Amino acid sequence: MVKILIEKEEALKRYNQLINIRFPGIIAFLFAALILKIFLKVPFPNSLFLLVSFMATSTIIYDLLFRQIKKPKISQIVNSYFGYLLFDLIILTMIIYIIGGVTWIGFIFYGLYIFTNFLLFPRSYLLFFIFYSSFLYTLLVSIQYLGIFPPQSIFSLEERVAQNPFYVLSTWMVAIIFLWVLGYYGDTFYKALQGKIEELQKTRGVLEEERASLEIRVRARTNELREERESLEEKVKERTKELEKERKELAKRITELERFHKVAVGRELKMRELKKEVEKLKKEKK
Repeated sequence: MVKILIEKEEALKRYNQLINIRFPGIIAFLFAALILKIFLKVPFPNSLFLLVSFMATSTIIYDLLFRQIKKPKISQIVNSYFGYLLFDLIILTMIIYIIGGVTWIGFIFYGLYIFTNFLLFPRSYLLFFIFYSSFLYTLLVSIQYLGIFPPQSIFSLEERVAQNPFYVLSTWMVAIIFLWVLGYYGDTFYKALQGKIEELQKTRGVLEEERASLEIRVRARTNELREERESLEEKVKERTKELEKERKELAKRITELERFHKVAVGRELKMRELKKEVEKLKKEKK
């Protein structure tokens, strides 16, 4: 199973960007084809407009169905849109066949598809997408070369010359439209990339502010701890002095008590001797 590295919120954001640029791109192509057909008399068949309209309609229908999912998983976002594009490429190949296949400029739309989908799909998906596009275009070339289907050509060989004003104008117009569409898509991707860069810059700014704030808090806490340690050392010294003073006073009291004890014991012994002498004198008088 292919691991999808982007987060779900980011995948939804990129999907919305792809849908938002896809529908205007299809409408722009349809509008350009109408202009070429009406004003420059380019012989686009009506089936072309039906297929392009079907692409626009299928985009709307797919998007509406997708948005019915309440909380889509990231695999649903990527895989469902990838599956839809594989189907959509078949319609695109039919459109390329109608506008001339290998004899005109339809192949550039494969490149446009590949270019736009770098925004959402992982590398393995894109490699398969490129292989799938190459297969469809190779199949189209083979069909035209082998004559399986009648060849389609908007301009005949005689008309595809530099002196033919309709051929020159239509080719020029399609090339200019392609460049503008590619520029529009490129600008969209640039804005998406720029948005990510700005988000990263904001995140980096927040991280730098947090780091600076953390350094300030660490320095303040370090100063507090140093002051507390110094204050504690002072208290320890003062308490040590008090204990030493109390020890000396206690030793002095003990010495005084010992002296008092000796005096009291000596006095008691002396009193006993005096009592004995008094008793002795009493006996002698009798």
